[in-house]
Amino acid sequence: MITAAILALLLQQPSEEALAKKCDSQIPWLSDGIELIDMELAAGHHPNFPEAHQPSYKADRPALIEKAKGLALEKNRLILWYCPRMYGLHMYRAVLTDRYMKATAFTDPGVVDLIGRNFVPLRMCCDEETGRKLNLKPFDFVEPGFIFMTADGKIVHKIDHIRTFNSDWFRAALVSVLRQNPDFKDEAAEPAVQLRRAGKFEEVLKLDCSALQKGLALLGLKRFDEARKALEPLSDPEALYHLAAIDLWTGKDPAPGLRSVIRKDAASPWAWRAAANLVNGEDSLPQGPLVHHFEDFFYRPIDGAPASTRLAGKDVDVTVRRAVEFLLDAQWENGEWRDSRYAYWPDPKILPNVWMAVTALSAMALSEWRDVDPKRIDAALRKADVILREDKRLNADQHEEIYALAFRLHYFAGRKDLPMLNRIVARVGALQDAQGFWAHEYPNPFITGVVIHALETAKKAGAEVPGVMYRRGAEALLSTRGSGGRQTYRCDGQPPDNEKSSMSRTALCELALFECGKLQLSDVAAGVEAYWKFVDRLEAVRLCDYHSDGRLAGFFFFHAGFHTLEAARALSGPAREATQKRFREHLLAIPEWDGSFVDSHEIGKSYGTAMALLQFSRCRN
Repeated sequence: MITAAILALLLQQPSEEALAKKCDSQIPWLSDGIELIDMELAAGHHPNFPEAHQPSYKADRPALIEKAKGLALEKNRLILWYCPRMYGLHMYRAVLTDRYMKATAFTDPGVVDLIGRNFVPLRMCCDEETGRKLNLKPFDFVEPGFIFMTADGKIVHKIDHIRTFNSDWFRAALVSVLRQNPDFKDEAAEPAVQLRRAGKFEEVLKLDCSALQKGLALLGLKRFDEARKALEPLSDPEALYHLAAIDLWTGKDPAPGLRSVIRKDAASPWAWRAAANLVNGEDSLPQGPLVHHFEDFFYRPIDGAPASTRLAGKDVDVTVRRAVEFLLDAQWENGEWRDSRYAYWPDPKILPNVWMAVTALSAMALSEWRDVDPKRIDAALRKADVILREDKRLNADQHEEIYALAFRLHYFAGRKDLPMLNRIVARVGALQDAQGFWAHEYPNPFITGVVIHALETAKKAGAEVPGVMYRRGAEALLSTRGSGGRQTYRCDGQPPDNEKSSMSRTALCELALFECGKLQLSDVAAGVEAYWKFVDRLEAVRLCDYHSDGRLAGFFFFHAGFHTLEAARALSGPAREATQKRFREHLLAIPEWDGSFVDSHEIGKSYGTAMALLQFSRCRN
């Protein structure tokens, strides 16, 4: 009888999939009805949204804007236009960040209430015609983002390039825009809630307030053990959700805690938010932002109305410390960094290889910045080292295996571990093709340059690298090289790309050819300079996830920066120092306010943060 009663109760519970779909269900959006899909371009999507697959449906966006303007005039409100997708070919997984927004800001009770009371909410993709009329275009505006408009259609503020998802930050950002109107008054929440929403966590702890607010403030201060102690006695869904978050940020699997939220109260928005982080998307990974370390709880007060989630660093030491802290917090208990969801091309079988590559980079970065926090970093490296020695974790002969091998060569070269280096070198040799190229998905010059440089790094550490690997690799790179070091993108008979489209791989390949004894340092120096000619074009697409400007794409940003700096380290004093100075200045301009760095959101924050730390390290020696 008891078993039957429990079974009946379970059958009455909504599924996790149904609960996840409730995210963003409480805001009364005017909407164009477009639901983004994952991997949209590869799936055959028209660049102007899925209307191409819905021939009976045509979004009348001018009419939607006019309706929003009429309501704004009637209610004396601003229009809050949430734009999940800008027209163009620069994104193919915009659905990921859209889902992150839905599961955080648009399911948070405080944000939902603020939007409902103060804005006319419009959810609408921006097609080319609408963009032309309102001067909105890709790269200037990177989705997802907000466009604030008056009743007469004037744009008064924009917030886009969003890659850190914190509900209190979003609420504060919306309030900062509303405060430009002197008549705006925020609702009178209890003092502890007001202070917490402002990121003033220390002040919350001075108040005589609820255990919930104290626990959330302690979480905001990253005092995880104290936060857990304050929240564990509570049965409130909000407390349970944040307990699951504490599990994640201390390296543990948050899934059991997230399921406890659902069991407690499936009707709560916190249960919907929990479900979004449990239900797998098309890439076999949870849809929500929490488990991918894109959801943040450590909000810092903002000054004025922000335009993005970027917060420039003023000092290298402080910026590095914050990045190191992010990376330490993002490590899983077993030693991996596995927030990357680069799972396509061709399928999720590549994920173990991607996670191994990111783990190697993260361990390298922490090794090079050990002086920041020796005790925590040594503990993190002990766990990571175990993972990096386990070849069985790799999916051999699947895409991205070669990156896992190359970055492990760098890591073990730093440790001068000759048995591991020689073992990996042997596997790398087995993957070189008949023409001398290596492949990450397909044979190409840039991965071949990556491998040659990794082999040279291993050789300098004492590894045995057969000369034939260099000879054949050099012949391959010379066969695809054009004037000025320009390289093809793929080894399929295409001519070398133009200088702009090749800039992310020119210095890397010139360095590899120099290390093979085929070029001079002057060629490497010219390759480094080619990077700087077009770095603004690369920065413009940094947060995009597709080939966005010819061959330039966001996922090349840190890849190109790291290897260009490696090339610069081969140069003499003045040229090397000038490049290091330029990189420091550029890196200081682009951290997220949570201390992380990111290029393609698909590859993830641990990857970007590790790469940024490695570049900062190469700017100091």
